[in-house]
Amino acid sequence: MVAKNDQVQDAQIVRECLEGRQDAYTLLMSRYKRPVFGLIYRTVRQREDAEDLAQETFIKAFRSLPSYDPQYAFSSWLFKIASNLCIDHFRRQRTETVSLDDEDKPLEIPDGTQNPEEAAVAQSERSVIDAAIGSLPVDYRLVILLRHKEEKSYEEIAQILNLPLGTVKAKVHRARGALKERLKRSYHADS
Repeated sequence: MVAKNDQVQDAQIVRECLEGRQDAYTLLMSRYKRPVFGLIYRTVRQREDAEDLAQETFIKAFRSLPSYDPQYAFSSWLFKIASNLCIDHFRRQRTETVSLDDEDKPLEIPDGTQNPEEAAVAQSERSVIDAAIGSLPVDYRLVILLRHKEEKSYEEIAQILNLPLGTVKAKVHRARGALKERLKRSYHADS
């Protein structure tokens, strides 16, 4: 969830962008580049596509800045643009699932508090969970990523995806169920 102070700060930066200040554009992009790319990458699961979609997100956002309403969180507005571009990407590709054999996954470096065996188990579990999320239909994948990776509230997700709150709650519930089933199958397949 976005802190009120961050929302006020973002609104000020957007005003500066609208006044033509290049450094404000740079600040907004540096502030949101990683979270936007992360959301897109975890959705489309292809680094090159994610890079293109992230760039397209910022281009579209900067062109649309005059329509941004500062009473809402800038991050939610930006994630809405990114989510819509991901959905459009899948419509163009006519792909509802993603290969689980994708070798272009970001490496996660374990923290130093785990021994190598614990780190390997944790990495393996993260890989299984990421693969299961990646196998979900795009609408379920988006709500899971927004809710659990980006820690957005149901209200923020509804705003981002332009859906009624009840629909978002239902999609999150169904997505969790589908994810649980995929994880069960995955763990049973390994045993």
